[in-house]
Amino acid sequence: MIYWDNNATTPIAEEVLEVMLPYLRGDFYNPSAAYGSARKVRRAIETAREQVAALVGAHADEIVFTSGGTEATVSALAQFNRTLTLPTEHPATLRTVKGEAATVLSNGLADLLIWKGMLPEYDSVSFAWANHETGVIQPVRSLCAAAAEQGARVHVDMVQACGKIPIRLHDVAVDFASMSAHKLHGPKGVGALYVRRGCAYTPLLSGGGQENMYRAGTENVAGIIGFGKAAELAMQAAEQYAALAAYRASFVEQLRDAGIEVEENGGTAPRLPHVLNMRVPGCSAESIFLLLEPLGLLCSTGSACTSAEPESSHVLRAMGLTDKQARESLRFSMSRYTTADEVAEAAAIVIKAVQKVKSVQSSVTGPVMVYR
Repeated sequence: MIYWDNNATTPIAEEVLEVMLPYLRGDFYNPSAAYGSARKVRRAIETAREQVAALVGAHADEIVFTSGGTEATVSALAQFNRTLTLPTEHPATLRTVKGEAATVLSNGLADLLIWKGMLPEYDSVSFAWANHETGVIQPVRSLCAAAAEQGARVHVDMVQACGKIPIRLHDVAVDFASMSAHKLHGPKGVGALYVRRGCAYTPLLSGGGQENMYRAGTENVAGIIGFGKAAELAMQAAEQYAALAAYRASFVEQLRDAGIEVEENGGTAPRLPHVLNMRVPGCSAESIFLLLEPLGLLCSTGSACTSAEPESSHVLRAMGLTDKQARESLRFSMSRYTTADEVAEAAAIVIKAVQKVKSVQSSVTGPVMVYR
């Protein structure tokens, strides 16, 4: 089975699992305890904090471990009163933010003129470094600089971008940033919030004194240590991720060479190298999708967080696609373990599925529709 849904989650790396296992067995101690065995666990957590900080160009004391990207995002947004965001954001932002969304262009990038025009009405902004469905990378420096000029605090959702492209938070005007381990071959159930030094912050979870008083609750020790190792591996794999853009281009080229019309959503904007959101005009994504798994390819028709909802993608509709076009769109997200042979095999599978769908469609019968 070819797994191309890595924006939903990634398989845990063997090296990550190896470093986690001792803390699920012998070194099970509570890191807040005072005896030597517990202090050893505490040191391992602090090493992981340094590894995550290094991945995003931050100080170790600016990293607060959380239960995942959603908690990190909600914790950051809880600091704000009125927040400007984008309509293409993850539900964790859109369902939490107190404010409005600025317009995006047809390629998914923020409309900077509208962004700047709306900023005076807000005390804060929140947006994703890279979109979870299209992989479109926002002009982070410009958006942050505009916010800084207005004195607005900034939260950036880095859940998809972290570990995929070079990031140095100290080079941009960011106050808070969200991360998640399971998007970069780490374990599920652990993430982190970057809190810039000197930035006012009120914990979302209060109680004990864990995480320098920024997040109460006994730490997910094995998960945090796995996150640290995953961050270290991601730094070493930077060239592998960069190479995925060529694999994506090859995949699209093979489909087009087979006579399949492909439209790349967000294709004219900078994108994460491993993400392809595409549609085959005239073919519903659901009809293709249902053929792909039996043929050996797993992908997505949108975000994993909204897969149970009947509406078409809010991200694609915000970019100007019609409901029909949004329902024709599939998301393929590769990983650093993807190979050229796998790309060729995946292309052959998609070609077969599309040809099958087209073979049972006609101007008389209309398109294949799938009802759940």
